[in-house]
Amino acid sequence: MLLSHQDEYQRSGFIIKYKLKIFLLCEREDQMKYHFGFSWKGLIIFLLPMIPNIFYFLIPASDISGNNANSHLILDVLEHGSQAIFFFFLIFVVRKQASEMRCPYIIGMAIMLIFYYGLWILYFTGNANSIIFLGMAVLPVVYFILAEIWLQNYLAIIPTVLFGIVHVINTYLSLAN
Repeated sequence: MLLSHQDEYQRSGFIIKYKLKIFLLCEREDQMKYHFGFSWKGLIIFLLPMIPNIFYFLIPASDISGNNANSHLILDVLEHGSQAIFFFFLIFVVRKQASEMRCPYIIGMAIMLIFYYGLWILYFTGNANSIIFLGMAVLPVVYFILAEIWLQNYLAIIPTVLFGIVHVINTYLSLAN
């Protein structure tokens, strides 16, 4: 059976409308999978890389980065602002779907965290250089992005990437001074 151009046009219009409707329903369902709540996993994920910072504040700094006055206010505002936003998303925007405990993302997170702690050990033993400091800026960002993928908290990825870019730039500029 041959369709006229008008019938074919109406049929294709119906298919496009149908596909658009399905897409919009799927988008709406996907958006509804997020809700405001509290995520213990998100809190623990955020706190684990912060543990070395406790020692940083307790042990007097004897490195090159501790002597630099940070003079890039705009970068600081972007860095800490995006950090606060991804912190908020990680802990208080929760996905209704549970995350698997065994998956490659957790292994990647553990590897990033172990290397990050190793860099802090090098720092505290006086073996810090610019590579160590840049690694200390990059590894936690990769860790957080893997965690956000694992938690399926995709809203947090954009501010985390922004934080990572600005954090690395800020670290580099501090080392250059």
